Amino acid sequence: MAERKKQKEESLNLVPIMNLVTILIPVLLVAIKSVEIAVIDTTLPAIGAPSAPTDDVPKNPPLALSVGIMRNGLRIIGADDYLFPGGAPPAAAEGGRPPTVPCKSGTTCKGISDYNWSELNKKLVDIKKRAQDDDRDSENVILVPSSTIRYELIVCAMDASRTACGAYTNADNPCLCTDIQKDNRLFPNVVIAGGAS
Repeated sequence: MAERKKQKEESLNLVPIMNLVTILIPVLLVAIKSVEIAVIDTTLPAIGAPSAPTDDVPKNPPLALSVGIMRNGLRIIGADDYLFPGGAPPAAAEGGRPPTVPCKSGTTCKGISDYNWSELNKKLVDIKKRAQDDDRDSENVILVPSSTIRYELIVCAMDASRTACGAYTNADNPCLCTDIQKDNRLFPNVVIAGGAS
């Protein structure tokens, strides 16, 4: 019989794997840093039993302002005395009260550019100024989107409600303010409520 040659076991070569790990760690760290998530601060409406009424009735109650986002436009609710001074709001039509800020073209807004963000912002600036003149607390606005409204429209309404803007002239993003006003704070506390009809 032939003698068996003893085969020497070779150790595993880990150098290529260590090189790969050494290269991948900095690449992954750089990639993680470049991915940033945008956060929009908002609150949800309070849930629970109503609090007991108190005897302290404020002289000037806070402004209960809401903005409804619907397919036929934007409806400002809770500021009729500022929007229609000395008069009454338009009569309710068959489908309910008409929008305060209708679509730019037609009766249905088909996208972001069909909503009149500039007109909404102007009306909110006027409401804020009048509420401050009346010494009413005016820091909150409630957004009430209909159930079919896309999230990007809610973000546009939030932006138009928070900051006074002089112009919306960006063709790529029609709800982006291109001329922020000096005293630009409008309603910084935005609350998103359940869907409107």
